[in-house]
Parts: sequence; C-alpha cells; structure tokens
Amino acid sequence: MPRLLIALTLLLLAAPAAASASSNQISIMQDDATFLGYDTSKSAESAMAEARFLGVDMVRTFVSWSKVSPGNQSRRKPAGFDPGDPNSPGYNWTEYDRFVRLARANGLKVFLTMSPPIPYWASEKPGVCPHRIGGYKTLGKSCYWKPRIDLFRKFVSAVAKRYRGQVSLYSIWNEPNLEHYLYPQKGRGSRGPVDVAAKRYRSLWYAGYKAIRRYDPRRRGKVLFGETAAISSPLDTLYAALCLNEEGRPFRGSLRRKQGCSKPRKLPIGGIAVHPYNKDATGSTTQRTGTRDSHPMSYANRLHTVLDRAARHGRIPRGRGVWNTEFGFQSNPPDRKRGLSLARHARQLNESERLFFGDRRMRSFSQFELYDAPEVRTEDIYNTGLRFIRGGLKPAYNAFRMPIVASRYSSSLVEVWGQVRPVKRRVRARVYTVSKGKRRLIARPRTNRAGYFRFFVRRRGATKLRFQSQFQLRPAEYVTAGEAVIRSRVAKVGRRLGYLKFPPGP
Repeated sequence: MPRLLIALTLLLLAAPAAASASSNQISIMQDDATFLGYDTSKSAESAMAEARFLGVDMVRTFVSWSKVSPGNQSRRKPAGFDPGDPNSPGYNWTEYDRFVRLARANGLKVFLTMSPPIPYWASEKPGVCPHRIGGYKTLGKSCYWKPRIDLFRKFVSAVAKRYRGQVSLYSIWNEPNLEHYLYPQKGRGSRGPVDVAAKRYRSLWYAGYKAIRRYDPRRRGKVLFGETAAISSPLDTLYAALCLNEEGRPFRGSLRRKQGCSKPRKLPIGGIAVHPYNKDATGSTTQRTGTRDSHPMSYANRLHTVLDRAARHGRIPRGRGVWNTEFGFQSNPPDRKRGLSLARHARQLNESERLFFGDRRMRSFSQFELYDAPEVRTEDIYNTGLRFIRGGLKPAYNAFRMPIVASRYSSSLVEVWGQVRPVKRRVRARVYTVSKGKRRLIARPRTNRAGYFRFFVRRRGATKLRFQSQFQLRPAEYVTAGEAVIRSRVAKVGRRLGYLKFPPGP
C-alpha cells in the first residue's frame, strides 16, 4: 500500500467528528413546471423518477389557492361552493393528486406550501383585484390583496383533508416579505409605518396551522414558518410576525397594539423556512451584503439569532431549526447577463451545500428546478436547473448527485468533503487525486446514513492537489440506462467555507 494511502487512512480514522455540522440534512427539489405537468414537452412521470435517481429525499410544490379554486377571477364566491370541503364542486386537484401520487410511488416525501395568488373573492376587498403595485398590475390577473384569514383556514383545511397522511412537511405562504406575494406590506401609523404584511402573515400562518393540526394531526409539528426571500428585509418581517421589533425585542406602546401583539401567542412552528439566494440567484458563497436585515447564503446564520430571540421571549418553542426550501444558481448559458459559467455553476452548487452542511441548525439543502425555465431574460424567472430547457445536462447535474469540495486548512492540510447522494445506505466512495489526466486512488471514505463523507489529507503541497470522487452503483440504482459508475466534478482546493460577519471586512 502506498505511503500516502497509509497516512491518509490514519487521518480518516482520526478526523474530528462534525459535531456542529448538519450531517443528516435532507435534499429538497422543486420544479413545478415539470413535476406538475405545466411544461407539456416534459414527462412528469420521468422527471419524478429522475429526482429519485438523483437521490432527492423530498419534492416541494406550491398549492396555489387561486389555481385550485372555482371562479378565481370572480369577486363573489361561487354559489354553493364550500372552501373547506375538498370534494366541493369546483375544486380542481388534478395536478396535485398526480404530484402526490408520483412522489409517493417513487419513494419521495411530499412537501406542500400553501401559496398565493388568491381567488378574487378571497380578498377583503375583491373590488381591487387585480391590484397594482408601483403602478404596475401584479403578475397577469393575479390577486394578492389582503387575503381573508377565515377563508384561508378553510382552504388549508381542504388541502389537509385531501392529503392527510401523505404529506411529510407543510409550510404557509410564499415569500411574505415581498409585496408581489402579500400586499400591502406597510400601513401608516402615528409614529411611522406599520408592517401590516407581517401582522397578516402571522394570522395566516396560525389559521393554516390550526387547520393542519385538526385535519392532519400527525403533521402538526411539521408546519414551517416564514418561506422568506433573502432580500427585501426578511428579518424585519420575521421579527414583526413574531411580535418582536427590528432589534428582536417585544413591541411596546401603541406599536404593540397596532401590530396585533397585545397578547402574543407562542407559535408552534416546525422551523423557519427560507430561500437563501444571493440577489438574482448568482454570486458565490463568499459574496458580501451591505444590509443587516437580509439572509443570503453567506449570512444565513442571522436566522440563529432570530430563533434564539424568539424562543427566549416565548414566541416559538426552543430547538427549532432552519429549512432551506428554495435555492439555486443561474447559469450561463442560458442567462448571458446574470448566470455563472457552467463550471462555476457546478462549483458553487457544491460549495453552498458544504457551507450549509457546516450549520448544525440547517435541516435541508434544496435545488430549485430540474430543468431551466423557457424564459431567460425575465427578472422574476430563474434558470437554475440541472438540465437545460431542451434536456441537455449541465455540469451541475453530476455536481448535484455527487458533490465534492476540497478546503484549505493549512498549506499541508486539506479537508475533502462530499456525498454519494443517490445511495441511501452507508457505502464506501472512492476518492482520487487528478493530475495531467491521470488519477490515483487515495482513499475509500465511508459515508454516513445521509451519504456524506469527510476526511483530511495531510502532506506537503496538499493545497495543490485536485480531487474527484467516484461510486459504483447497483443495477437498481442506475441514474440512466447502463450508467453504473457516477463521478463528481474535479475539485480544486479552495478557501475554508463559513458564514461571513457583518459589517463586511476590508
């Protein structure tokens, strides 16, 4: 056995355990266009099977209140329609029935987010639907204006009744800190603006939670809170929804009353769900921000403070974690303006997962889209897929199913971290050094139950090495016909990853 392999084996045994790492975080994938069948050029059945072959644990979708409801552009609720009865004539669950059926048939857990837009008749003022934001109408003929809490509870009741026992995770609303998902955001008060969106979101969440607690009681502890976008003051929204001011202290005086926090209740949240993209889903794990109230990927630890303060003031139970439920990077191609090069796209996908893996409170890693969207140069559309719109594989495809990151600890010490995502058992991967087109086996690290491995290489010039991992699949685990061996990208050694601090350094 070569000396390097002998030395490395000792390091594998002696490597410190990642006690502070989220070593069992689950993977979530969302692609509504494909999984729900909106894109008729794709097969929802094949895409869901591919998610399983990629090693995804859970698939997420938006259950659109407007889409499933009858008369969604009418300002009056259809006569005889009962929003709380999933079998009431007019409800259309066809797409979601198929989504749940396909997910479960492929051994994937189901994650449903109760989502806007809303039927016009579900607004407190249906006459303003569709309303305008900043002088422009909201997306198409959609409405987001002051959803009625009582009707929302009935809608969630219908969802919970229909899919009881088939859902592993729920969350309420989507990106409530953005005005084009919950409007209006601000109201006027005698001492300044009042965050009325946060107040309404709190009521929406609790109404939805009560419906799930009653009609799918085994999931009452699995209702996530937040689903906030990383920009547009998400921390302020989370704090206000938890009856805390921007410093994380209880509201006082008239603001306490105006925010509906005179007698704040403890919200039994299952965790805080967030979308920790950088702006425009680009950049890197080391990208800095100049704001204190955002949570892009490099600053996701700000959510630890939110959890700690909220628990200390009795707003939520202790011990709750952070769920990354929507995330990705745009690539170039197709997005020539904002996308990362294909190689950098694959690298950043892996490095972001390693960043989140190091956070003991992070419960999940998510990939938004299997396929790119057909639109490219639209600000509201992301092209973050593992496949191009016509189906071709990006380098990110292999990077997702077999991540690898090499991190510098010193000039002679390098951490090699990775995962065999498609395999749901403890296995041994094969890790090679790559130089001038030649590969040399240096280690056979054993994965944990979630497929992750981690070891150290100590030798002179370790930071100049490049690494690649490989695994031999069983026939039943082939990702595509005849593909028995899967390989990671080739990883160069980079800086040690960790959350950044505010304010940014020089």
